[in-house]
Amino acid sequence: MNFTWKAYLGKAMVALVAAGALLPIAQAQSVQGVTNTEIVLGTHQDLSGPISSIGSYLRDGLQLAADDINAAGGIHGRKIRLIVEDSGFDPKKAVLATQKLVNQDKVFALIAPLGSAPVQASMNIALEQDVPLLFAGTPADFTYKPFHKLKFGLAVPYGEQVRAMTKYAVEKMGKKKFGVLYQDDETGQNVLRAVEEQLKVHGMAVAERASYKRGEVDFSSQISRLKAANVDVVVLGTIVRETASAKMEARKQGWPVDMMVSQAGMYETVIKIAGEAAEGLYAMAQYLPIRTQEQTPQLQAVVKRYKDKFNKEPDDGIVYGYLAMSVFAEGARNAGKTLTPDTLAKGLEQVKNFKTVFAATPVSYGPNERLGSRSAILTQVKGGKFVPITGTLDY
Repeated sequence: MNFTWKAYLGKAMVALVAAGALLPIAQAQSVQGVTNTEIVLGTHQDLSGPISSIGSYLRDGLQLAADDINAAGGIHGRKIRLIVEDSGFDPKKAVLATQKLVNQDKVFALIAPLGSAPVQASMNIALEQDVPLLFAGTPADFTYKPFHKLKFGLAVPYGEQVRAMTKYAVEKMGKKKFGVLYQDDETGQNVLRAVEEQLKVHGMAVAERASYKRGEVDFSSQISRLKAANVDVVVLGTIVRETASAKMEARKQGWPVDMMVSQAGMYETVIKIAGEAAEGLYAMAQYLPIRTQEQTPQLQAVVKRYKDKFNKEPDDGIVYGYLAMSVFAEGARNAGKTLTPDTLAKGLEQVKNFKTVFAATPVSYGPNERLGSRSAILTQVKGGKFVPITGTLDY
C-alpha cells in the first residue's frame, strides 16, 4: 500500500468539495416544506363563512400567482405547491387548520391567512415552530408587531388607514360629529380606537358609537341610534356584507349620511350587494379595484389567465393574493438556493419598492421593518365603481 500525505490530502479535498456540493440538498431536505423540487405553502381562508366572498378570491389570487411563478421555472428550480384550508372565519377552525398545515402537511410557511380573529388565534402555532407567518390578510397591527424575525405584514393597518381618513374628514370635508359603527372584536375595535385617537388630535371626540356581533347584518337599531345622535359622518369598522348592509339600512331610513370604511370594505362585492345604495361610500385603498385600474396588456393577460383557469370573472380579492405570493417569490429568490426560514427573512428584507401588474402601493421591507406598505389613498363609489379622489394620505 503506497500511502502519501499528498494523496491523502487530495482525497480529503475531493471529499470536502463533494460534501459542499451536497450541502444545499441536505439543508433543503432538512427544512420543513422544502425539497429539491418543491416549496409547500399553506393558508387558511374563509371559504364558507361571512367573508367567503373575499376568501375564495384571495385563494384564487394566491394560486394564480403560484401557477405563473411555476410556469416561469419556479424559484431556483423549485415549484410552489399551495395547500388551502377553510376556516369559515371561525378562530377555532383556524386553529385546527393551522395545526394541520404545520404539523401534518409540514408547510414551509403560512401565506396570507385571512381575518383578524382567525389569524390572531392561530398565528403562534406557526411561529413557535419557526414556520414563517407571511402577509396575513388583515390590516391589524399584530401582523407585524411586536417584531418577530419570521412575521411579515403586508396590509396597511386599519389604524393608519382610519386615522388618515378621519383627518381628511375633519380637515377637507368639515365634519364635526363622528359616529362609529363597528364589529365587536379586534377588527372593529381597532377602527374605533383609531377614530378616537385622531379626533383627540383635533380636540374632538366620538359623538355616538354602535357595535354589532360578527356575522350580523341587520343594522336597523344601530343606524337608528346613530341617526338620532345627528352625526354627520359614520366611520365603519365593517367588512364586506356589513358595509353593504350599513349603506342599505341608511338608505332605507332616508338618511343620506356620509360613510367611510377601510380597505376591509373596499370591494366590488359591496357595490354588487348594495347597488345604488353604495353610491357615495368613501373607502381607503391599498390597491385599486381591477375595473378602476389602467387596463394594460400585462393586466389583461393576467385577467385572461384567471378566467381561463377559474371560468369566472375576477374579483378584487385576487389582487392581494397575487401580490402576497409574488412578494414571497421575490424574497425566496433573494434567499438563494438554500431556502430556510432565516434565509427567507433576509431575502424579504432585501425587497424594495416591489410591484406587480396590479395597481397597488409598492412593497418594501428591511432589517427592522416588518410592514411592507404604509400608504393608502381615498376612493369613493361613483357611477357604480370605486374612483380615487386623493393621492396618498397620512395622519
